[in-house]
Amino acid sequence: MSVVIPTATYACETWMRTASITNMLDVFHRRCLRTILRISWRDHITNEEVTRRTGVALLSDMVSDRRRRLAGYVLRLPREPTASVTMDWVPEGGQRKRGRPKNTWRHTFKEDLSEMGVSWHGARRVASDRCRWRGLITQCSSRNGRN
Repeated sequence: MSVVIPTATYACETWMRTASITNMLDVFHRRCLRTILRISWRDHITNEEVTRRTGVALLSDMVSDRRRRLAGYVLRLPREPTASVTMDWVPEGGQRKRGRPKNTWRHTFKEDLSEMGVSWHGARRVASDRCRWRGLITQCSSRNGRN
């Protein structure tokens, strides 16, 4: 597992969360865990039991934690860098084209914030204090049974 997790999560902080990506990550992770534990599909052991036996967090949860850490870093940046400007970007004319809205990293981060119980405007204030932001991420991770 020491090589599998870093390889599977390379640059995951920048990924947008979709149901299909989340599902593929968790399926891959469980398949690796079952291989390590030498559990066959014929053994009829549930995914929850495999997770309980290993004590390892789901890969999708690890990705969410890394995205939150990156977001804290970006929110602490001064307003000039490109990364900080993209967090507050609004399209020309204030509207996007017709059709289904694009899933953006900012939208994914807003979902992460709602899981943490922090508003979009309060996030910059909380992230300005690095220790407080890390504590919030740790609290969210432990509340969801991770780490």
